[in-house]
Amino acid sequence: MERKIIKDMQHVDELIYSFENVLCLDDNKTLEEYSDSEIIAEAQYILETYREYGHRNYYMITGDNGKHEKQIALKEVKQLITFLNKYKGGE
Repeated sequence: MERKIIKDMQHVDELIYSFENVLCLDDNKTLEEYSDSEIIAEAQYILETYREYGHRNYYMITGDNGKHEKQIALKEVKQLITFLNKYKGGE
């Protein structure tokens, strides 16, 4: 049975992208092999990148890459905050 956190992270675009296209491949693991704390830590890291000058996500959220990119970034930040509010400290 799929854990609730795995199911919920499917609705967090940057988080699921990070796992499916980077971490799972690099670590040679499936989503289910990551602990809740590892998933939460990655979500926190991704959220921090929107405040990190020089990171692609920073330029998206500030609108430097255009209005459409800023809208996408705002949506992604909202998804991350909602996810973290639900799971942070929940392990």
